[in-house]
Amino acid sequence: MNTMVGQLKSISETINGLFESERNNACHRNPVFSWGVATDRGHHKVRYRFLLIMFCALMILFTACDSSANTSSTNNAKQTLSTSSGSTITYSTRPQDVLIRTFFGGGKLGTFEMSPEISIYGNGTYILGPGLQMQQGRLQADALQQLLNKLVDTYALLKLNKQQFYDIPDQNATVLQLMLNGKEYTYLYGPFGNLQESAQDINEYQRLGKALTSITETLVGPTHMYTSQEMVLFVHQTFSPDLSHSIPYWYFQDFTLFQLSTYECGPIPPDLTGPNADTGCLTYTVPHTALMLNTQQLQEIKALLHGQEQGVFLENGLYYSVILRPLLPDEQEQKMLAMFGSQELSYAGVSLVEGPVPIPTSTP
Repeated sequence: MNTMVGQLKSISETINGLFESERNNACHRNPVFSWGVATDRGHHKVRYRFLLIMFCALMILFTACDSSANTSSTNNAKQTLSTSSGSTITYSTRPQDVLIRTFFGGGKLGTFEMSPEISIYGNGTYILGPGLQMQQGRLQADALQQLLNKLVDTYALLKLNKQQFYDIPDQNATVLQLMLNGKEYTYLYGPFGNLQESAQDINEYQRLGKALTSITETLVGPTHMYTSQEMVLFVHQTFSPDLSHSIPYWYFQDFTLFQLSTYECGPIPPDLTGPNADTGCLTYTVPHTALMLNTQQLQEIKALLHGQEQGVFLENGLYYSVILRPLLPDEQEQKMLAMFGSQELSYAGVSLVEGPVPIPTSTP
């Protein structure tokens, strides 16, 4: 508002200055011309300049209004929802901000999720995993608010006395993340009730289960394949390639497969008892880090994969599994990849990096 007032003041001063200039010019016109002709020309000039000034003023005002609207939209990326119980929920409406996310795994049963089971974003977009071929759909604003109202009001998740419901070791569980009211809430829903639990804990466990069911049942709209212009490349050494097919060699200038597999999964320790020294990285457990490709690298590697998402390549007598995985909307901004593997009931994410791949100190 102060900016618009200043612009109006500036426009007013400009108009006054031009009218003053016209009056001064009129006083110094050549007396050879008649007074009527001079007056008529002067009026035409004044009208022309006045219309020009008014047009410029309107353009400035429209620009100011548009700028003001954009700033308001950027700064006002939060929505406040009043629940039926009278409490309020504040959540981000940005398409890069996750409101609800779920994973499944964490036990010692060999479960590995390349992407989350469910990700719901502030603008209502949801993406379903957990593999490489993710599906994308959209919740309308009222459907999203009804879901949030259920989670916060009907099931009172933000008021649970405990967040982890899990009493049998080494079993898989569902991890639920909520980003509401400027905070992150994490819940663990696994086998529970096998030990002597309190009635309150059993009640809260059942509420959490119903909340997870409500999330799944809400996402029933049409979906399409999720795609992204940004992708990460995963590489790990494999000891069981399908030799019934021809396996191509890796021809890529920026880094070797040994470099990237060591960078992402760590070195392969020697196996003194057999030929299989697989560490389980990217088959059972998440990598240490993930490499985001630049545009040129992505084009070249897609050509090597012949448009597929993954493949096996041969390099220096060793076989490597190569995987392309699209980035989710929040991952590039957060520099953190959302993945979940075995033996990690506490979600941490995977660091996302760009740039040159370090050269390992040891060689294969």
